[in-house]
Amino acid sequence: MYPPETFRAHSEGRKQPFGRQQVHSAPHLRSYESQRMTPDFYKKIPKSQSDLLLNHWGYDVMEEYTEMITEARFPESCRVLDVATGTGRALSILVRLGFQVVTGDISFQGKHDADKRVTPMYYHRVQYVKLDLERAPFADNSVDYIVCMNTLHELDNPNACLDEIFRFHSPGGTLLIADFNAEGMDIMDKLHIVKNGERHPKGKSSLRELECRLKERYTSISEFHTRMNRGFIATGKKDPSAEPLQDG
Repeated sequence: MYPPETFRAHSEGRKQPFGRQQVHSAPHLRSYESQRMTPDFYKKIPKSQSDLLLNHWGYDVMEEYTEMITEARFPESCRVLDVATGTGRALSILVRLGFQVVTGDISFQGKHDADKRVTPMYYHRVQYVKLDLERAPFADNSVDYIVCMNTLHELDNPNACLDEIFRFHSPGGTLLIADFNAEGMDIMDKLHIVKNGERHPKGKSSLRELECRLKERYTSISEFHTRMNRGFIATGKKDPSAEPLQDG
């Protein structure tokens, strides 16, 4: 798993490789392919109060996350970086699909909720790290598989964070990135007003801007839509040094 020393090295100006070794599933865990044949496995993941409210209103974020993660077709048992942990929705799905997950967030505030979703059976597949996405501790081109679900709208500086993701994502890897569409933002507004008496953050960049940034940096972009989300699967990261110079 990714060592804590990484962050000390980064603070000294040195970035470390993420690590690419595959982790074999324990005998009692079903493989990724087997899990894909049981599409409702996510229903057994413990639900939060927010999940229950969304379900009551006819929405299921866990179902949408499962659909998007499965669509990314990460190699079986590979190591995946989850950005950001939040309350562990994406994390809890990834571990049940057989992946070894390094999950990072700016704080460990949501770890208790994430642990409840993961459950002790899958703790051995998770490593929590404190991650400042504007200054990530990973070496250039070192992280093959990245999941970034409904994170961008929470960020103070989404463009700087995207630049970091592009920097450490490997050219041969796959990036799954998604955020709420208009309907998703509306229903999350409703949820936050009911629970907290305030609106949900709208974010400082649009999905259209995200699409443009991805097209600038990757040779292949697949787009998909769910009821609450719009997502992209990006592969074939371009080499910025190979881009032609502009006349001028």
